[in-house]
Amino acid sequence: MILTDRCNRQHIAGFLSNQLNVDEQLEFLEHIETCVQCWEEIYNARKNEHPHFYKRTSRQVKISESELKRIDTLNQENEDDESQERTYQVA
Repeated sequence: MILTDRCNRQHIAGFLSNQLNVDEQLEFLEHIETCVQCWEEIYNARKNEHPHFYKRTSRQVKISESELKRIDTLNQENEDDESQERTYQVA
């Protein structure tokens, strides 16, 4: 990684460990708006720290034609009565 003259490894470590004072935090946040290298380092560190927030989930639900028709029927019934709360159950 190529660090610019404004990059400071101590600021990166301090930011990650919440050790910077308010002025240093603001200065660092302004810096990472324009510094891709520092932003990526912060991003990757947080991603490694909390991988569950960065998981991609590809959840797919299979619904039969008859179930889709039933849901459409419920939708039409609910559209007729706007005051009725819409509730759908998908098996």
